[in-house]
Amino acid sequence: MVLFALEQYIAKGGLMLPIDLILVRHGQSEGNVANKASERGDNSFFTPEFRQRHSRSFRLTDNGITQAMTAGEWLRKNVIMPLDRFYVSDYVRAKETAAYLVLPAAEWRSEFLLRERDKALMDNCPFDEQQKLYEFEQRQYAIDPFLSYPAGGGESIAMLCLRMRDFLNHLARECPDKRIIVVCHGHVMRALQLELGNLGHDDFIRLDASEDMPDRIRNCQILWYTRRDPDTGKIREPRIVAVRSICPWDPKGDYGWRKIERRRYSNDELMEEVSRYPRHISG
Repeated sequence: MVLFALEQYIAKGGLMLPIDLILVRHGQSEGNVANKASERGDNSFFTPEFRQRHSRSFRLTDNGITQAMTAGEWLRKNVIMPLDRFYVSDYVRAKETAAYLVLPAAEWRSEFLLRERDKALMDNCPFDEQQKLYEFEQRQYAIDPFLSYPAGGGESIAMLCLRMRDFLNHLARECPDKRIIVVCHGHVMRALQLELGNLGHDDFIRLDASEDMPDRIRNCQILWYTRRDPDTGKIREPRIVAVRSICPWDPKGDYGWRKIERRRYSNDELMEEVSRYPRHISG
């Protein structure tokens, strides 16, 4: 009966996502190291030569290479190989990560839709300089990190989600019966997480600020989305039903499967959401 329902869905032109969609963030990059040091007040990595680069060209560090190799080992041990299709961001650090995964029968498709969020003038810029030159944009980001744009235009998280929706539509058209891997970036994975997990604006703000390990997307973090019921292994719906989060290089980094709920709100639940925001003007 379930199979018949799926066949009817396909016959009527409905779109289904891949059976398995495995997202992998790139390993630690030169930019990760330079930016974290800059936030601590150390701008020594931002040499004139380094600053002449766009972040697209950042390579992996030695630690990033080890992370990528560890992620590849985990995937080969825990995911049935070979996978059906392989996508990678056209940024260098993602391509390097994909190569170090050493997945069998890999034929990578470089996809510009998977590029990292566009930071415009704030790309490859030391932390103190961002605070000084782009005070207005930084204030706007502090007010609402989901809707605000980087200095010089760039891309808000909301716009990034729309870009990821285009990519998911591409997968639904071409890969509904396949098992897919995507190597990309932290904000790209967060946007896909919002789209696939039926999450929204407030969820992004919560996740972006969270220090809880299951909420974070660390270097070489794996988010494994599936249409299979994690309890039975059977495919019951044309939509994603569960996600598993893994940080392969952390011994405690397997956070297990979580079923995805499609939320709907009653009138009272909507009012509960609204009440979290204080009203400053009445009348």
